[in-house]
Amino acid sequence: MNRKYFKLLIIITTMLLATSTTSAYTEFSKENKIDSKILGLWSQSKKSFEYSIKTLKNSPLELYFIGSESFNILNYSFQKKDSFLIEELLQLYLKTIPYIKKEKNYVIYELNENEEKSKIVLNKPIYIWSYKNGDEEVIASSQFLFVISFAVYKISLIPNEQRSKTMNEFIRRFSPILLSHYKRWVLGVKENGKEIKLGSFSRRGWGCKDKEDNYIYARTLNKMITELDNNSYHGASYCNVIADPSLLTIAGLGYYLAGEKNQEKSTNKTIEELNSFFIKSIKILSKKFKKSTIKDLNNRPIDILTFQEGAWYGHPNYEYSDYNGLSFPKEKDKKSSYFIGRDVSHGSRLLYLLEMLVATKDKFNIEFPTSNDMEMFTNSFYYRVFNQDLKRPLFKNYLNGSNGWFRVNYDSRKGYGYAPYQIGSLGALLGGYPRLAKYNNELEKVFITLFKKFNSIKKEDREFINKFYAKSIWMEGKEREVYHFYTKDIDIKTSIFLINFYSSLL
Repeated sequence: MNRKYFKLLIIITTMLLATSTTSAYTEFSKENKIDSKILGLWSQSKKSFEYSIKTLKNSPLELYFIGSESFNILNYSFQKKDSFLIEELLQLYLKTIPYIKKEKNYVIYELNENEEKSKIVLNKPIYIWSYKNGDEEVIASSQFLFVISFAVYKISLIPNEQRSKTMNEFIRRFSPILLSHYKRWVLGVKENGKEIKLGSFSRRGWGCKDKEDNYIYARTLNKMITELDNNSYHGASYCNVIADPSLLTIAGLGYYLAGEKNQEKSTNKTIEELNSFFIKSIKILSKKFKKSTIKDLNNRPIDILTFQEGAWYGHPNYEYSDYNGLSFPKEKDKKSSYFIGRDVSHGSRLLYLLEMLVATKDKFNIEFPTSNDMEMFTNSFYYRVFNQDLKRPLFKNYLNGSNGWFRVNYDSRKGYGYAPYQIGSLGALLGGYPRLAKYNNELEKVFITLFKKFNSIKKEDREFINKFYAKSIWMEGKEREVYHFYTKDIDIKTSIFLINFYSSLL
C-alpha cells in the first residue's frame, strides 16, 4: 500500500475511534432526553442548596455538601454550554458570600507548646467561613473552593465580550476570596510582620509520632508536601497519606492559577510562589501513582495506575475492609488488606485532580498525566471496582478491588457503616466516574445499563436498584433505604442523586 494512503487510513481510523469513544453518551443522551431530565430535577435540587446556604450563618460545614453535590452539574453545564444552568449555579454560589467574614483574628494550631490552638492577630485581614469560635472547617472550604476555582477557570476560557454580567461579578467577587484562602493554606500567615509556617494541614491520622510533634501535625500545605517528599514521617502507614483537604486544595489551586494565566493578569510575588508550589506538588504527587499489571477475566494483561495503595492500612475507617459478610460486623470480623485502596466515594478527589491536570497541564509545562496514564487509571476502575456483570452492575467499595465494609461504627455511631457494594456503588455514580468512559468505551455500556435500570418499569430492574442503590447505608445495625427512585414525586435527596449521575454522562 502507498505510504501516503496508509498514513491517511491511520488518520481516518484514529478519528473514527475518537468519535466512538466520545459520542456514545451523546447519542444516548439525545435518545433518552437526559438534558430534559436534568432540567426537570434542577428546581428540586436547587431548593436543597439554598437551604444549605442559609445554615452557613452558624456553621461552614454545609460548604462541603454544596460543593460536592453540585460539581457534576456545574461541569455538565459548562460542557453543554447551558447558559441557564451556568447562571443558576453561579448565582447560587454568590449567595454564600454574605456569610464569609473578613477577619484579622485567626485560629492556628500548635503555635505554642502544650497548647492545641491559639488565636493570633494577622497583619492583614483574611476571608474565612468559620464557626462562631473562629475555627475553620478546611475540608468543607477546600471542597467548595475547588468548585469555585473550576468555575473561574471555565469562565476565563470565554472571551470577555461573551461573558454575562453574572460571570464578571463571579470572578470579581470570588478571585480575592480564592487568593486569600490559597495563600494562607499553602504559604502561611503573618503576625506582626513575622511569617508563621504553621497552618491547617496534617497527616489526618491518629497515633502518628515523630521527633518534632506529638499532637496534630499542623502545617502549611507547602511544608507538609515538602516533608512528605522527604519521607520525614513514620509510624502508622496512614500517617503518610495525602488526604482529601490536600488533594482538593491542590486541584482547586491548579484551576485558579490556570484561570489567572488565561486572563493574562500581571503576576506578583504571591502568585509566583503559589505557582512554584503547585508545580512542585504535582511532581511529588505524581510519584505516588504506581503503574502495575493485572489480569482480566480472560487472563489477558491489563496495565493499571493506582494511588497510595496500602497507605490507609490500619486506619479505623478501613478496619473491616476485607470483611465481606452480609451481617453487621462484630469485633472478631476485623480484617483489612495491606494493600487497601481509598474508598471509591472519597477516591473521586483523585479524579478531580487528574481531570484538572488534563485540562491545565499545558499552562504549567507538566507532562503528567499522559493519555496513557488516564487509560490505566480508568482500567483500574473498570477491571477492579466494577463487578464485571453488565446485567447487574455494581461497584466494589475500594479502589484496589476490596469489597469489605467501610466506616463501621464511625464517629461512635453504633451500628453505622457501609456494607459490600454500598459506598462503592454510591461513589461510582455520584463521584463523576462515568466521565472516565472517554478512556474506555466499555465503561459507557456499564453506566448506560444503569441509566436504563433507573428508568425501567420492569419489576426485576426495580428490585435490583432498590436492593443495591436505594438501600445504601446501615444505621443502628439495620440497612436503610435512603433513596426512592420510583415514587411519583421524587424527594430532594433522590433528586440530587439522579441529577449528579445523569450530569456525569458526558
